[in-house]
Amino acid sequence: MAIRNDLNGLRMQMPGAPHVYLIDQGRKRHIPDPLTYNNLFRDWNGILQDPHLNNIDTGVALSHGAVLAQAQGDAAVYLIDNGVKRHIASPATMDRYYFDWHKIQHVAPILVRSIQNGPTIGWP
Repeated sequence: MAIRNDLNGLRMQMPGAPHVYLIDQGRKRHIPDPLTYNNLFRDWNGILQDPHLNNIDTGVALSHGAVLAQAQGDAAVYLIDNGVKRHIASPATMDRYYFDWHKIQHVAPILVRSIQNGPTIGWP
C-alpha cells in the first residue's frame, strides 16, 4: 500500500466496481452515496478507472451528507466532513478536486466557527 499525494483531488474507482473514491491526503476515501457525491462535485464525469486503486492506502470515508460551506461575508470555503471543517486553500484546489462552486452552502458565520478545524485542503 502507498500514500499517493500526487493523486490528491482525483475521483477514482476500480473498473467495473460501483464504489467511487476521492483521493485526499494521499489516501482513497470512499464517497458513501450519490447524495454525498452530488453535494460536492460538479457531475459524474472524469472519474478515473484504475485497476491499481487497491494499492493506495485507505482513509476514513467521507461522511454521509458531507457539504461545501461558506460563512456569509467570508471568502473561505470549507469541506464539512466527519465533524470537522477543512479550508479549501484556493480556486485551483477547488478545480483539482472538481468541487462545484454552485453547491456551496452559505451559512451563518457562527455555524462555521462552531465546527472544529481540520487540515487544510491544498493543491499542489
